[in-house]
Amino acid sequence: MIIFDVVKEEHGWAVKMGQRMTTPFWSRTVAITEANRLAAAIRRHGALTEVVIEGGSTSPAGTRSATHA
Repeated sequence: MIIFDVVKEEHGWAVKMGQRMTTPFWSRTVAITEANRLAAAIRRHGALTEVVIEGGSTSPAGTRSATHA
């Protein structure tokens, strides 16, 4: 399973996959959107993905997903 973590960083929010990090985002919402786009692109190739959001209990509906393609 490939996991994308949306985490708070010193200068905003970031999407991490393991030790790798994408460009920092100023907004939590934009970081979540990007994580979901990355996960959807990988799911199209048959991989199982999940988006985990720091403080996930307050995340918008549909942002945490684990699906089989």
